[in-house]
Amino acid sequence: MKTLPQPSPAGALAAPALTFRAYTIKELGCLYFPQKSPIGASRSLRSLIAHDPLLLSELRAQGYRPRAHYLPPVAVQVLLEHLGTPTEFYEILRQA
Repeated sequence: MKTLPQPSPAGALAAPALTFRAYTIKELGCLYFPQKSPIGASRSLRSLIAHDPLLLSELRAQGYRPRAHYLPPVAVQVLLEHLGTPTEFYEILRQA
């Protein structure tokens, strides 16, 4: 399995490296929003996707549906390109 690079800046929340596989929305939500409950994290991720037209259109081109439970590996890659790694994303949220 291919592991995607995951930088660890000092003081950042340690998130596991993403492997190239399908993920559930809940899994990804928990990685991108670790401070929230699994349900809250998945809602936050879905909301983030719904309110970003460019991200939504690129995910739909990879087969994403708003009520989908899983994201295929190519859709996860699109998410990584737009949001960065969960660690990078969490650092940006923490600083805001």
